Amino acid sequence: MTKPWYKDNYRRNLVDMHIDAWDGEFLSKFDPEQYFTCLQKGRITSPMIYTHSHVGWCNWPSKSGAMHPAFKGENKIKRVFDLCNQAGMDTVAYYSLIYNNWAYDTYPEWRMIDIDGVPSRGISGGSMMGGGGRYGLLCPNNAAYRDFLKKQFAELLSEYECKAVYLDMTFWPMICFCPSCRARYKEETGKAIPEYIDWTDPEWLAFQEARERWMTEFSFFATRELKALKPGVTVEHQSSTAPHPWTFGVRSSAAPASDFTGGDLYGGYEQQSFVCKLYYDITCDQPFEYQTSRCDPGLFDHTTTKSAEMLKLHAYLTYAHHGAFFVIDAIDPRGTMNSKIYDTIGEVFSETMAYEPFFTGELEADVSLYFSYASKLDLRNNKRKRAILGHEGSGETSRHLTCLLGAEKALRNAHIPFRINTDKSLAALDKNKVVILSDLVFVSREEEEALVEFVEQGGSLYMSGITPASLVNRILGLTITGFTAETVTYMRPTAAGQQFFCMYDPANPMTIFDKQVLAGNVGHNRILAAITLPYTDPKDSSKFASIHSNPPGIDTEYPAIAYGSFGKGKAVWSAAPFEQSSQTVHKQVFTNLIQYISSDKPQIKSDAPAQVEFTIFRDQEKKILQLHCVNIQEQFPMIPLGGFSVALRLETSPRRVVLLPATTDVPFTVQNGYVEFRVEDIAIFRMYQIEW
Repeated sequence: MTKPWYKDNYRRNLVDMHIDAWDGEFLSKFDPEQYFTCLQKGRITSPMIYTHSHVGWCNWPSKSGAMHPAFKGENKIKRVFDLCNQAGMDTVAYYSLIYNNWAYDTYPEWRMIDIDGVPSRGISGGSMMGGGGRYGLLCPNNAAYRDFLKKQFAELLSEYECKAVYLDMTFWPMICFCPSCRARYKEETGKAIPEYIDWTDPEWLAFQEARERWMTEFSFFATRELKALKPGVTVEHQSSTAPHPWTFGVRSSAAPASDFTGGDLYGGYEQQSFVCKLYYDITCDQPFEYQTSRCDPGLFDHTTTKSAEMLKLHAYLTYAHHGAFFVIDAIDPRGTMNSKIYDTIGEVFSETMAYEPFFTGELEADVSLYFSYASKLDLRNNKRKRAILGHEGSGETSRHLTCLLGAEKALRNAHIPFRINTDKSLAALDKNKVVILSDLVFVSREEEEALVEFVEQGGSLYMSGITPASLVNRILGLTITGFTAETVTYMRPTAAGQQFFCMYDPANPMTIFDKQVLAGNVGHNRILAAITLPYTDPKDSSKFASIHSNPPGIDTEYPAIAYGSFGKGKAVWSAAPFEQSSQTVHKQVFTNLIQYISSDKPQIKSDAPAQVEFTIFRDQEKKILQLHCVNIQEQFPMIPLGGFSVALRLETSPRRVVLLPATTDVPFTVQNGYVEFRVEDIAIFRMYQIEW
């Protein structure tokens, strides 16, 4: 059976071409041969090529839409496809869903509109470049728009020979109150769309669930249409919104609409590490695809380009998760490309491509960060407000993600290998020793039962901050009653918990710049810390104990950290997700607790600097264990790191340890079930293979 084109394809590219047509110069100098030459210089194996953009112009002579004026009379984009196909590249056609300025202007009845009847280009603000006014948004619930897409897809696939179609922007950029959305919700529920966002209101929760369900259905509609037109074509929807806040209306149920998961993100290397693991979990097939721009820090800076070192770190961090690295360029409005950029990209891929033949096995980890699509919000700041949000959500945040990113950094610094689990991989929870729930606002019945069974069967659970009361009660018998009024609070170690609290003690408790959850210890758990409050409420500036701070002053008996057992397993509950703190000592307390409830020997032990992240892949059939070491630094030029020792747990005797890609033998010893060797130095990346 022939493998899908993407299975061994790790060097991918897109040239961003959202170019308008009001100036005759725009795209007038576009040269297919120059485009192709740049791809060759960059050692690209799979180019994604624009057939259509957010501006709405088609790059082919469309009957249902309109061809970009610059290309009339000459199908230059088809020439790019032909050149790439002839060279053996795996071509992907880019098409923009929902974002379409041409159709927005031509068919006003298709537009998304807000609660006040204002369409997207009339809404100011937004997180994307230039605000919402640049983007004409179409509603996927509009039947005429869907009919238009069917015609567009048929034209696209008849025009271009390609292996795949990439559908960009499959999400809700705003809360839509257009007639199509109102009618669909009325038909499904018999009710009007609620006018207020309130996460304690069942009416609002029902509508948010509908938004997510509708977007999943639209994703499958588009995929189904393309595959019906061209059986065997690969379809990928843009999935950068998977970690983004609730406003985008994306759930894991949409992931199977893509043959594999990919999306573009610009939040730095620590975010990339998290997202690579998230994509690894939710993708239907490997490798997933991590996309980011050569522009520094993102596409809004058109002329500033990342250095080769910065792009290498992106590539190696993706490769450390066995993903495909996808670099995004941006074309000049006149249609020219900067060939120097492709010299840099070629330098990067000329080095990294040597590792591609070796990727094998499945990701291994001791700890799982559980990511909940339903919890991507900040319940602590829930205030009933009108359901009017500017383009892209107007700054809505996900406290759940912030907490998980804090936990990620703590685990990385302590060299505790971790993975991401979602509701897609509930059946695989038992592959972990510990599952971490940070500010898990909502949990489905299926998720709760899976988590309870995980602990019952011997797993360990860490729960912090807002955790569904029923789950906390079932596992630890705690009864949740509310929050502290104070936003500066403390965790006061008990005698039982002092061993975890580093520099802190009952007289000097650990500061929490947050409210803490109040709970009654009905289950008689072992209390490792209790809540201490400041002398005064920080909100009252007229009365204070110390003018610069809010020192601890009132001890309470409310548990701050509780430990207990359930079935064969163990659980720790924290009244605040202090793992999100940037303070080193807070992260140390967190990892102390995680190591305490981890029931087995760790996968890896190392004296490496905190900047080094380890990922481990095991191929049981080939009898191979792979270790990837990545030097994650956010400042450039990077500081090379000196040597350090690594000990990997291995249940059998190793035959050899080699440094890849040269397969150079590395001296090793075996002691107490671990194979030990030394990493002499690391600039950005090292990859080792242990064979047994």
